[in-house]
Amino acid sequence: MPAYLSKHILNFYHKTKKQEKITMSLPDEAAAEIAVQLRDNQTKVLKDELEWIILEKEIFPVYQPIVDLKTGDIMGYEALSRGPANSPLYSPLELFRVAQDSGLLFPLEQVCREKAIQNIHLLKSYQQLFLNINADVVKDPHFRGGITKLLIQQKGFLPQQITFEITERTAIRDFNNFSRSLYHYREQGYSIAIDDAGAGYSSLQAIVELRPAYIKIDMSIVQDIDRNPLKQAILEAMVQLAAMINGKIIAEGIEKPAELAMLIKMGVHYAQGYYLARPANPPPPVPPEVKEFIMDVNMENEKLKAKITQQGFGVTIGEIVEPVPTVGKGILVRDAETIFNQTQVNGIVVLEDRHPLGLLMKYKLYFHLGTNYGVSLYYRRPVELVMDKFPLIVNADLPLEAVSQIAMSREEYNLYDYIIVVQDDIYVGVVSIMNLLNNITKLQIRRAHNANPLTGLPGNLLIEDRLKELVTNKAPFAVLYLDLNNFKAFNDKYGFEHGDKVLLFTAQLISRCLAISGGTNDFIGHIGGDDFIIITRPERACALAQAIIEQFDTDILPFYQPEDREKGYIEVKNRRGQWEQIPIVGVSIAIVSTANRPFSNYLEIGEIAAELKKLAKEQPCSNYVMDKRQQIQK
Repeated sequence: MPAYLSKHILNFYHKTKKQEKITMSLPDEAAAEIAVQLRDNQTKVLKDELEWIILEKEIFPVYQPIVDLKTGDIMGYEALSRGPANSPLYSPLELFRVAQDSGLLFPLEQVCREKAIQNIHLLKSYQQLFLNINADVVKDPHFRGGITKLLIQQKGFLPQQITFEITERTAIRDFNNFSRSLYHYREQGYSIAIDDAGAGYSSLQAIVELRPAYIKIDMSIVQDIDRNPLKQAILEAMVQLAAMINGKIIAEGIEKPAELAMLIKMGVHYAQGYYLARPANPPPPVPPEVKEFIMDVNMENEKLKAKITQQGFGVTIGEIVEPVPTVGKGILVRDAETIFNQTQVNGIVVLEDRHPLGLLMKYKLYFHLGTNYGVSLYYRRPVELVMDKFPLIVNADLPLEAVSQIAMSREEYNLYDYIIVVQDDIYVGVVSIMNLLNNITKLQIRRAHNANPLTGLPGNLLIEDRLKELVTNKAPFAVLYLDLNNFKAFNDKYGFEHGDKVLLFTAQLISRCLAISGGTNDFIGHIGGDDFIIITRPERACALAQAIIEQFDTDILPFYQPEDREKGYIEVKNRRGQWEQIPIVGVSIAIVSTANRPFSNYLEIGEIAAELKKLAKEQPCSNYVMDKRQQIQK
């Protein structure tokens, strides 16, 4: 079929649309008969158009980047298909609707996949190409013909770079058979993504049954997620579900920076949307300012995490503020109601020159308007007549726990009102009670999960977080790894209860020495058992190690019985049943510092420390060993 015919069909298509309007003035029976004829004609015209598009392969692919929310880099592209620009089937929705109705879905998708693979030239070895497929197509026996594999081989791609994105708007009626169909592709290395999760027929069942590598969250969940706690709760559950099946979340439809910031904060792995980049061919880059924004948000999140890491304290109310609409005191009540109707916020802050004057909560506004003559009294009058003139206003530097105590001591009528946050009396934002309690709960859970139950010191996860932060920021630091010598023999002789007392004593001794010889930002952690860690500045490391050793060797003696103290050792049986003389418990310290070498990975620190501790333990008494080796330049 010649190319000019598409234009002819388009004219015919528009002509039938005009005829539809004419039938509206005819008698019902005549109009119905003509309407049926017109629909049949339109269906035939559109099917002919689709057959020509498939035959001539007149599909034009565009590509939308999928962005890594940790780095701002492009992890892959979703291939989207368009019909000819002068065709009524240009829109993908109309294109695939007609294909579905005409029984031409498989050949159309085959052409779309072929065009998508042939037209992409920038796919790097670590990037993915996402190809949309209808769930019904997967079951088509022709789909297994190996055409896709041949195409990607011709382009030099690997199956591991291809993800089949199954739209969730099509019902999957038989998951057992569908899973068996997918097995064929997974075995070859292809990945599977579930599209439109949250908007289709069986999102959760599809995820559980198919266990996709990627879960794409529908834009209906993503839009305004920064202002909708319910959507945040849904997404949080999806992130946890993805973790359980070892999958990744891709959020679709990001159009605003506030949405993107919330997604990063919630731990979403990847994102796509108009704010990041619109679909185009050739595949578009992510604008530098967007990538910079992603890095800035991640940095702020790391700072917040670092504060939690530092003994779990110090998170301030200013770090969890939320934006809400602000108005002047002269705004009318009716205009305030309009703001509530057009947004999903529960409160509005009234300002004057950036200073908060009052707070208007949505439920209180409707309480006023719902009284007798409430609308007549207030609707056209200034909002200051109905606002709370004495809301809770706190400084941004206050810790979460302190604000929680203040907020929960309010009158019951005001208990769930927003908390207004200021910095030097200048409005910063608000914090809802839900947000406050949610952050405090997370803080407490994090402390409980990552603190050593005996000493209360931060455990391995918090230690790891702190080391990662220091290495990433290339900050100067020194790490002291402390290990007790002969502690097992002490446990065998005196029992675990006395052993726990020694461990608790060690933690307290380190804290005291750090208070005297350390700095305010120094960190203490309990790795486990008789292993402890200190993170300090390089210039303080040796003096701190010496102070700990001197104090330890003196204060450990009271834990021994007088006769053992006098002898300077205890006698215990070894594994062969022979008596051995084991010296008094001492402390070995390995010091690893950036003063001599930089670190690109926090794991390097532990490897070097393990070598040094072996050297330190070869000495019969308490001592420290410092790594003074220079990094070998390659």
